[in-house]
This record gives sequence, structure tokens and C-alpha cells, in this order.
Amino acid sequence: MSSNVLPMYASTPSRAFAHSKLSSQLRAALADNSPAAPISPAPSGSALSLDESSGISDRDVHSSQEQTAHLSEVDVKSIHSSDSEDEPAQNPLPEVPANCGPPTIPLNVLLDFAIQHVYHEITVLAELMQRKTNDQGEQERKMSLVHFAHATRSQFLKLVALVKWIRISKRMDVCYSIDYLLDLQSQYFIDTADRLVAMTRGDLELARLPEYHIAPAIDVLVLGTYNRMPSKIKEAFIPPAKITPREQKLVTSRLNQLIESRLSRLSSGIPPNIKEIHINNGLATLLVPGEFEIKITLLGETEMTKWTLLNIKILVEDYELGMGLPLVHPLQLNQLHGVLQSRMNVSLNPIKEAFSFLHSFCVSLQLDVLFCQTSRLAAGRLRDNITIEKYDPKERVLVVGYWVKRSKSRRLTVGQVKCDAQYRVQIYEDPNDKLGGLKVRHFPHAPQLGRLDSGAGMLSIDRLLSETYVVRCKERLMRLRRILEAAEPRLEVKMTGISAPSLSLALLPDTSSKDEMMTVSVNSFCGKVLCNVHILSAEHEDVLAFGKALYSSQCSAHTIQMYLRKLRVALVIERYRRSVKALPVREVQEAELLPFAKECLGDAPAQRIILQFLRSEDYYLLVTFSPDEKAVVKTHIQLLEVVGDRAQFIQLEDDEMNGMHVKEAINQGTMRFSPSHKTSLQEECSREQRLAFAVATVEDRITYMYLAAELMKKGIGVDVRKDSAHVPGGLALHITDVKNVVPFEASEFFECCIRCCLRLDNRNRYTFQFEMCFENIPLVRDVPHGLPHRRDGEPKDRTSKDATWLQELNHINQSSPEKLVELIIHRLMRYLYMYKVVHQFSLAYEKHFKNYCNIEAYTFHKLVVSYGDNRDMLMILAFNVKSQAPGSSEDFFFLNFGQSMPHRQFNSTEIDWHQKPRWNPHSMMSQLMRDDLKETNDLVFTMHFLCETIRPLVAIGNFSRIRFQSQKSLSQLIGPDVHFPFRLKYHLYALDQTTLRLMQGNVILEIKLLEGCKIAVRDVSRYRPRCAGLFQLFSNIDSETTAIMNDEIAIPQSDNPQTAGPTMWTPEQFMDSLDERPEEIDPRMAITSQPILMSHDTIIKACDFKDTEGRITCPLDEYLCSISYLQRALLTLERMSPRATLNKNSSSNLSCGFVTIIDAKPDFIRFRASQMNGDGVNATSMVHYKIYLCPVAMTLKIRIEFEEGTNSAATADNLKTLTTYFEKVVFPCGDEYALQSYICLTRLTSFEATQSIANLMNVQMEHPPTSKCCVQLSLTYNNTSTKKLAPATKVDQPLQNIIFNVIVSQSRTSESFSVLRFIYRIKENFVVVPSANEKNKQMADEVNAETKTSGGNPIWNLVRLVMDRFNSGDWNPGNRDEPIISSVAPPTYVNPGSVAGPSSVAAPGSVSIQQPGSVLQPGSMMGPQSVNALQYGMHRQPMGGPQSMQMNPSSVGQPGSVGGPGSHQQHMMNPGSVGPGSVGGPGSVNPGSVGYPQWNPPSVGQSYHHPLHHQQYPPQ
Repeated sequence: MSSNVLPMYASTPSRAFAHSKLSSQLRAALADNSPAAPISPAPSGSALSLDESSGISDRDVHSSQEQTAHLSEVDVKSIHSSDSEDEPAQNPLPEVPANCGPPTIPLNVLLDFAIQHVYHEITVLAELMQRKTNDQGEQERKMSLVHFAHATRSQFLKLVALVKWIRISKRMDVCYSIDYLLDLQSQYFIDTADRLVAMTRGDLELARLPEYHIAPAIDVLVLGTYNRMPSKIKEAFIPPAKITPREQKLVTSRLNQLIESRLSRLSSGIPPNIKEIHINNGLATLLVPGEFEIKITLLGETEMTKWTLLNIKILVEDYELGMGLPLVHPLQLNQLHGVLQSRMNVSLNPIKEAFSFLHSFCVSLQLDVLFCQTSRLAAGRLRDNITIEKYDPKERVLVVGYWVKRSKSRRLTVGQVKCDAQYRVQIYEDPNDKLGGLKVRHFPHAPQLGRLDSGAGMLSIDRLLSETYVVRCKERLMRLRRILEAAEPRLEVKMTGISAPSLSLALLPDTSSKDEMMTVSVNSFCGKVLCNVHILSAEHEDVLAFGKALYSSQCSAHTIQMYLRKLRVALVIERYRRSVKALPVREVQEAELLPFAKECLGDAPAQRIILQFLRSEDYYLLVTFSPDEKAVVKTHIQLLEVVGDRAQFIQLEDDEMNGMHVKEAINQGTMRFSPSHKTSLQEECSREQRLAFAVATVEDRITYMYLAAELMKKGIGVDVRKDSAHVPGGLALHITDVKNVVPFEASEFFECCIRCCLRLDNRNRYTFQFEMCFENIPLVRDVPHGLPHRRDGEPKDRTSKDATWLQELNHINQSSPEKLVELIIHRLMRYLYMYKVVHQFSLAYEKHFKNYCNIEAYTFHKLVVSYGDNRDMLMILAFNVKSQAPGSSEDFFFLNFGQSMPHRQFNSTEIDWHQKPRWNPHSMMSQLMRDDLKETNDLVFTMHFLCETIRPLVAIGNFSRIRFQSQKSLSQLIGPDVHFPFRLKYHLYALDQTTLRLMQGNVILEIKLLEGCKIAVRDVSRYRPRCAGLFQLFSNIDSETTAIMNDEIAIPQSDNPQTAGPTMWTPEQFMDSLDERPEEIDPRMAITSQPILMSHDTIIKACDFKDTEGRITCPLDEYLCSISYLQRALLTLERMSPRATLNKNSSSNLSCGFVTIIDAKPDFIRFRASQMNGDGVNATSMVHYKIYLCPVAMTLKIRIEFEEGTNSAATADNLKTLTTYFEKVVFPCGDEYALQSYICLTRLTSFEATQSIANLMNVQMEHPPTSKCCVQLSLTYNNTSTKKLAPATKVDQPLQNIIFNVIVSQSRTSESFSVLRFIYRIKENFVVVPSANEKNKQMADEVNAETKTSGGNPIWNLVRLVMDRFNSGDWNPGNRDEPIISSVAPPTYVNPGSVAGPSSVAAPGSVSIQQPGSVLQPGSMMGPQSVNALQYGMHRQPMGGPQSMQMNPSSVGQPGSVGGPGSHQQHMMNPGSVGPGSVGGPGSVNPGSVGYPQWNPPSVGQSYHHPLHHQQYPPQ
């Protein structure tokens, strides 16, 4: 050990010498004040050591660039003089490594940072100064320049100071070396200390002197040999031999034999408490249940071998006291183990000694556990209820007292309370029976008291007390039962409950509910007697006092009887309180009464309740209670009236209180009063129910008194009495005389009225029933279905009707008597007025009207009559009384109309719910008929009018169903945008009972209902008639009954003639002077304002809507649509005239061509247009058109004529195809842009194009249902981006290129379709497909090559090729091409002066022009919009066009639901709102609200319109 340590100590002087040497070097370096050596520049430039706190270095620079090394190395040679050239001395300080010095940054990098910062500030300042131009900005600019100059100067001054500091910075290098040297020495000391600690704890721990082996040394010295080796060596390297399992089994078996033998010899001395002895594996386990368990064994075979105690287990447990741990600590158990082992070693009977020792310990432990449990209960849950009277661990006695009574005595000190336990329990160990364990003794003794189970191990004082409490409670209850039965022999006392016993007492003889039973129980914790009656409050004074009396030791029979009488009265009072809760009374306290009212209560018994009537607050019901031997509790009721400062009792009649004979009142819920001579059955009704009946009777009597007074004030005679025995309801207020309130003679009505009374029903709600009984009713139900209304066996022609009860309930809560009287009078007036008109009608009904109508119901306040051919129309008549005075002008009849199922379908098993919808057209004039009935009171005339006019009105009423007509195209043509471009197609309204007006645009038809089943129709359009051929329309239907009346009725003038609308168009407005002869006027299309007389059948046929080729229409509808279409077509053609088209200087070259209007009449329009034959704008050949109203079919047709020799393809078949296409597609479509596209198509004549167009139209019209390819011409284009409509077929201004759009699909109803778009070169006769699809281009090339070779026109060839490939699957609907029209909306025109465009305000005459791109310009035909079904309005229509937005009549309701004249939808919804030149034309609601645009010539320099002068449009 010394040899290893000495070298370490030997090196210490050298380290001390080195340390002293370094200290001298430090002192020499610090004393050296010579300047540093000159700085040698580094390759990367000058470097400077910067401190982080200098404020010049930037942290961002450190994070982005690596730190550089020192500018120059520390010169190790000291220079004594700058001019000396001698060899310098060596520096004693060590060199600082590169990474151990402070961080540095190159000076050039620092300068670059400063320059970049200044440049950035200058740039930002220059940008900000440009925005400051005012005077304030000039001042801010100057201040910004000053701040910038000051900041820049300060920054560069810091750099100058830094550069100057570099000259002397070399002196700081010495400090860096000193710092590094000190850190190095400190690390040496730390390493030395760590090494010494490691050696001390590791290597030197076993460096001690060994023990000297004397015996081997003697052997070696004496014998010269080494004979003995230490046993530690053997134990360390040679393990002991293990015993085998067989040997283990033999050993344990032998031990078991030895233990059995020894125990058998000791068996006579083994205590009997040891219940179990188990011998196994050489061990004997002895168990004393509930106390302990020990394990013993023998460690030898000799008789002298002592028993060895291996383990002791204490079985006494209490988890609450031990908090989950054993009660005996392991250290205590080890001590017990040692003491018991020593006692067993010296004992003659070790087994008995072990039992005696451990048994004594366990008994003491059990008693201590019980004491701890009792202490917890006394301090916790059973505080003040149990007490520990004695506890002696030596004597092993524990005495616990329970049911403690606390009392004060004069002998005690003030504040002290004496606690006396009524019962005690003693837990002890019997000295004479040491083996018996703990025993229990109760004071006083009783059977079946609680015991301790010592064998359980877990003793519980709580269980012992609980078992004891149950027995003690039963004892006390049995004693109380004997006391109660002795005090009240008739009182029935029952013992109930098993785990919680109690006594049940029936205080009243009729008590059957458990809530009214008194329950007497004993509190098991404190032993107090508890009394409870559920129906009474838990804090009831008498109940608590009775319980205290039973608990006290001084409880006499008289005291018990007194409390029982009080409780019976309290129970009856509570019964009464509960019985009147649902009645209109409330209980009041005596303190709430006035002083003079309290004086009246002086003689009344103290047990009483006071009930105040809610509806009659001046009346109080006083109910007093007093004990009685016979009735148990006697009640007395008095009525107290408090009026002003006076209070008095009112004597109640006997029939109100005791004379009510109740029978089956409870079971049936109604009161049936038996005759007065029969005996009363009050025993069937309990006492509180009789009180409720009495309160209700008194309340009824008071209410009737008030009502009778109010009725007598009105002059109505009344009588309050009961009805006969067979009439339920009790008291009733009978009305005997109403002559003073009836404004007319009503003797017949009162002869039919048997009884009129008012009853009060307060069972569930406080309601009044106005009851009237009639006989000889004028009208009864006589419909052919339903229940019969005459008795069997009576003749059908019997004049007297059955007696009928009519009872109507008025659910009026808290109503005042004045309101009830008013309602009674109103009800009588309603019956009287209804009876007046019904009685008069009943006389005519039996003679005449029963063949034309049926009575559905007559209930004296309402009459329901069904009429019509099918009896499916209902007339509902009622009378409403609104005024206070009977017979006032404010009263009126309610006349409503409805519908029902036809009578023939009531008994039918099959009902067609999909028939044409029915609505009652008389609802249009219900107000007019109501006013007439109010003036005349003549129901006979009203029913005559309804029966006579129902057939024609049902037909005419078809026009009142809501059907919208699109005005989007027309509004775009006129100019101003309309947000809701729809209008009602028709508007039907009634002027009076016999006059109707039907409006459709500018056309107004007046329909007169005449007698003799005749109808008169005339044209009453404003200013002049406009219906050409109106007589011819009805004459075509029935020429025999149709005639023109000679008397011409003047047309009413407009309310505002200046702005009401145009008169009628003249040829000068829309056409130039032409050298053409006008056609002769057809006399059948004459215009007249004379009424046209016809029969009902004629007007029904004219208005009968039917499904014709997919369109639901009728002759009159088709005629009016034609008249309206002619007016709209004239506007469309005027927009196609040269005057309304942009001039040639405009950049737009998409149009529908020019047309010239030749002649315009109400029944036709003639115009012409140049042919598109390849000559362009220089073409001289014309196409002549005539759109006219056919006098035979009374629908629109068109005639097309080409000049002779100009179109070889204009054959009769092709012309018929063109005209048929107009009739089936263009006209039903109703779209103005479709007409423009149609005209553009029919003008194309180059290279027999007419034949191709006719083929296309034929394919569309004659599409077979089985075909898999459906081809349709698209006439209208819907731009989804601009939401505008436009013609789908357009031509450029030079008339050289025309656009075609053809829709190809599998069927007309197919959801997927494709659009074939191509441009036809009119002059070159070839087609171009501007598409990115190579297949389409290839098809166009093939068609052009074929056309060039064989001649003909490529339009039909291309379409036919597409159809063939579509059928073969090469061209399918999924391959949708891109749209080729980017903007096809027409140019917008000037907004009218009074209507501004949406979201803009433009001056009158201003023009907003939209310039669509050229056809050949890139992007002008290819738009980004995707093609969908909304872009092509012609798709999936029966013949390619929509049905004018018309709806199925089955989907609409009654007229007027959208808005008639006067509604707020002026130019959107009102009929006639779209007229020439204005969205709100003639027929709109406010004619002066919408003006018309002024078409004035443009000023110089403007080129928006044609230079021709236009007159004001339209003319006023």
C-alpha cells in the first residue's frame, strides 16, 4: 500500500514548484507595460475582437456567418522599445487555442452591414416621401431627412471610434491568456480531487492487514508440511450437495409421523377451542376461529426435541380501525413469537401454553376493538345517543348505554345536563369460563337480543346495537299499542312493517287512503316516538305534540283522547282544503280580512277556514269544524258578504247544501239530480265532495245572479230554475223574453224555439253552454249519401221536421258578466238573421231548388248548400255580429265558397284523384254577393244565380289559374333589365256579379252573364278593340247560337289617357313607304266592340283546356296567344329593321340580319328580307313573309314566298315544311329570339340550302319514338355567364358566314346531349367546325370534299354524317364540344327616361353598346362557358321549344293568389305588363309609373343609331 501511494506524493513538490513558477510569470506579465506588437494583416482582411455588449455587432450576423480567428497571433516576445532590434524575451503565458477566445468578426463585413443598412433606409425614405405632397407632408419630409442624417452619422461615428480602438486592442490579448491560464489551473484541481475520491472508494477499500493463520504456521514450522486448508476455500468453490425429491418426501413423511405421535400424546390437554389441526409437509397448523392460527414443527426425532413455533397469524380484524392494515404490528408479532417460543420450551404442554397465551391476547384485543368502535360511534353517528359507562381492560369489561335521555336537575350545576341511558349492554369475559371468550349481557333482559359472534373474527358493535334496536323498538311499539287501545277502545291500531315496524292508526272512520293514516314509529337511534300523517305537514303542531306525549312517561288516557280529537279536526280541514283546490275559490287568512269583517267571526269555533270566491271577491264562505261524538267532526257552512264597510252572513237555502241528491256522480262524472220526493243518497258522496258541490252551487248561484242582473238591464227576461228530471245540468238561466233586443219581427223563430237557456259547466274548466232547443226546422240535410235525418216510418213529405237539440260551447275563462251577456245577444242575433233568410229560402227550395242543389247542413248559425251538376260546389252562409247594438250596419253575412267530393263518388269503391282540379269560381265574386245579400236579405236570388252560372264560370275559371309567361327575351330586346322577367299569362277578375274581365297583355275581354243561359263577350281593350276575328272564333265553335248584338256599349276611358298605353300601331311607325299593294281585308277577321251573344255550351267549349300535342290549351287560349304573339313579333321585327341595328362602323359583326316591315294589322304582319345567296349585302333577291291569324283554325300561321327564279329549292314540300315548323315549334315556343333565328334560317338560299334546312326541320318534327338519334335545331342560346338570351343562329354583317347549333341526343328527354356547332361559308359553300376535336374537323373535311365533288349543300350532309356516326357509337353525347359563341347577347339600347338600368343611373338617351367579337376572330366564338341544358332552351321540348312557361292547370290554385290589379308586381307579374316599347305597358297597375324611351336622332359625332329620324315610340 505504501509503495503505491508514495510516488503520488513524490510528484507533489514538482507541481508546487510549477505552480510557483506560473505565479511569477503572471506577475511579470501583468507588470509589463510595453506596447503590443504591430498587427499583421490576415489574408481575409483586418479582424476585430468584439464584445456582445458593445452594441455594434449584430446577432443575425453571428448566426449566419462563422466566427473568424484572431486578426493576428499573440506575440510571445516582449518588445522593450519600438526602435530596438534585439532578440525579444519569451512570453511566459500559454497560447490561447482558436476556439477558447472571444468571438470576432471581420471589419469589412461590419462595414458592409452598415452600408447596406443605410441604403435600405434611403430606399424606404424615398418611397415614403413621394406620398407626402401637401404642406403638412413637406414638414414631415424635412423631419424624416433630419432623423435619417442623425442616425446615419451616429452609426458611422461608432465605426470610427472602433477603428481607432484597434491600435491599442493588442493589450487585451494578455487578459485573454491570463483568463485561459486560470481556467486551466482550476481544472487541474478538480481532476485531482475526483481521482482521490475514486481511489479511496475503490482501490483502497480492501487495503487492510489480513488475519494470521496460527495453526497452519505451526504445522509448517514444526512438521515442515502444510496439512490443513481453510474451509472457506471449500465453501467458496464446492457447493453443498442437494437433497433429492424422494429424500424430501421421506423426510416430510417422517416429520408428519413424529408430529402426529407427539400430538396424540398431548390430545387430552389440547383445549376444545382449537377447532382445526392440519398436519402437512412436516408442519402442524392449529386454528382457533376468530382469534389466531399458529404453525409448529419438530426439528428432530428425539423426545427431547422441543416444538418450534414457525408462524403466528392473528385473525382479529377491523379494516376501519386498522385502515386496511393488520391490527398487530409485525414487530409486536415478532416479540410475541419470541416470548411464546421461550414459554413453549419450558412448558410441559406446549400446545396448551400456546393457546392460553394467544387466547388471552386475542380476547383483550377483541375488547379493545369493540371499545374503539363504540368510541367512534359515540363521537360520530350516534353522538348523544349512546354513552360508554365503563371500560376496564384489566377486568375486561365494557358497558355501553343507549337511548340516552337528557334532563336537567336542580342539583346539577347551571349548564350541566344529566344523561340517563334507558338501556345498557355489557360485554365482558367470564373469569370462571376462560375458554368462553367475550359474552354479552343486556339490561333489562329480553329475548332475541343481539349477540357477538366470536368465531367471525370481525366483531362489530354496530351490528350488535342494530339487532338490539330492532327488538327494543318492537317492545316500545307493543307497549304504545296497549296504551292507545286502552285510551281509545274504538281506535283501530295495526302493526305494520318487518324491518322497520310501526303502528297505523285510522283517525277517521272513512279513512281508506294511506295518506290519511297516522303512522307511529320509534327512532331506533334515540328511542323517541315519531308520529306522522302524510296528508298533514311534517311540522304540524298537533302531530309533534302527540309524539312527545307518547314518548313521555306521563301519558294519560285523557291526553291521548285530546290529541286524537285535534288530529281528526286537522285531518278534516286538510281534506276540505284539498277538495276546493280545483274550485274558483282561494283560502284567506283572518289577518287579511277587514276589521269589521273579523267582528262577525267572534262566535265561530277556532277551527275554521275562510274561502273567498275568485270571481265574486265580495263573498266569503266560512267553514267551521268542531269535534262530535256521533259524526266525529261536525262542519257548518256560512256565506259572508262584505260590501263597502258592511259585513253580514247570508242564509243559504237547504237545497244548496243538503238537498242535493247525488247518484253516480263519481263514476260517470256528471251530476244527475233525482226527483225531490225520493230519499237523498248523500252517503254515496264523501264529506269533502259535498263541500265541493256546495261551493260550486253557491258559485253558480252568485254567477247566475250577476248574469240575470245584466240581462235584465238589456231588457231580456230571465228565470233561474232547474229543468225536468231527464235534463242533466242542474240550475240553468232560462231566457224568456228577447223582444226588446230584436230589431225585427221574429215570431216564427220563437214558435220553433222550445227552450233557450244558459248553463254553467265547472267540472274541468269554467265554461258556459248556450243551449237552444228547436222544432220544425226549415231545412234538413237531404244529400243522397250519409245518415237519414227523418225517423223510420214517417212519410217523406211530412212538413214538420224532427226536434233538434243545438248546444254550442263558449270556452271563455274568467269572462265578465258584461261579456257573457254580449255573447248571448250576438248568438241570438246570429240565429235570428240566419233563420230569417233560411225560412224564406226553404219555401222555394221545396218547390224548385231541390232539383238543382242539396242541403248539406243547417245548424241555425251556418248553412251549407251543395250545387252544380255533380253537387261538388259548396256555398257556406253564416252571419257575423260585430256591433254592440243589434241590427247595426256593421253586421254582415259571411258568404264563402268551397268544394267537396262529387256525390256520385261517395258510395263508389274507386275514386279518381287525378281528375281535373276543381275550384269554386264564385269565390271571385264572394264579396259582391255578400254585399248584395246584406242589402236584400234574399237568399233565393243568390241560390238562383249560383245554380244558373256555375257551368260557364267553371269553364271561364280555367283562365284564373296561375300560369307564368317568360318575358326575358322581350325585356332584353326592349332594353331595361328586369329582375323577374315573367308575367301572369292571364288575369281574371269580377267587376260585379254578372261581369267578368279577362286580361291577356293589352287585350281585355269583358264577359257578361245573361239570363236564359246566355253569355255576351266583347272586346273592351283600351282606346280601341284589338281582337280581330273574335266573332269568327265563337262562330267556328257554334254558328247557330252565336250572334252579334246590335247595341254597342261604350268602352270606358282610361284613368290616365296620357300614359295608359299605345292605341294601336300604324304602318308608319314600323315600316317605310313601299310600292306594294296592301292585301284585301278578310271580313271574317273584322274588329268590333259589339257584344257577341252565345250560349253556355259555346263558351264552355271555347274554354275547355285539353292536351294537344303536348300543350294544354283551348280555342280561346290559342286565339289570345296568337293576338299577343303578333304584337310581340312586331316588336321583334322592328329590332331587326335597319333603323334599330348598329351601323357598319361598329366592331360587332354578329346579327340576325335586316328585315323590312311592309304592313302590320291586328291579324297579320307582312315583311320581307334579303336572301343570303352568297352576294352578301349586295343581294337583291327578297324573301316575303306573312304571319297571320288563320280564320279557320284561329291560330297563327306563316306564309313564305321567294321571288321567282331565285331559289330552286323552294318547292311546295319544302315550303310546307318551313311553315309547319313555325306552327309547331317557333310559335308554341313563344320566344322572340327563336323567331329571329327562324327568319335567319329561312333566308339562307345559297346552293340549295333551303333543302338542307327543310331536311333538318323534318328530322326534328318527325322523330320516331324508336329512333336512337334525336336531332333538334337550337333557336335560342342562354349564356350562363351573363345570364342573357340570344338567337342561336346568327350571321355576320357581310352576310357571308352563318352559325348553326344542332343538338344531338338519344331522345328528347335524355339528360345527356351533344351540341354540333359549325359555321357555314355562304359564298364558298363549305362548313367549318371551330373545335379542338379532331374527329369533328375530320368530318367537316370529308363533307366539304364530298360537296365539292358531287355538289349540293354541306349542311345536311354534315348533320346526316353525325347522325350515322352517333348511331354507330363513334360520336356520343359524352363527347361534348366547347361552345363556339362567347357572347351572343344583343346590343343593349337606351334606357327609358323614367326607368334606370340596374345598379346604374344613366341620362336619357344614353346608349350602352356591347360589341361581340367577330366570328373568325380567335376567342370570339370559343367561350370558356361549358355547355349545359340551360344554354339551349329548345332541348327536350316536344317540338324543340318551351311551352311559354305555361303550367298545368292541375298545379295552380284560385285566382288572385299572385296578385291582381293593384298588386305591387307592376312590370313583372301583372297581365299586360309587357307591351310595345315598355316593360310596364297598357294594362299595368300604375300607368304613369313607367315611361317610354325616346328615340331621338343622335347628335353630331355619334354613330350609335341609324341616321334616320325616329318619331316618339310608341306614340301616346
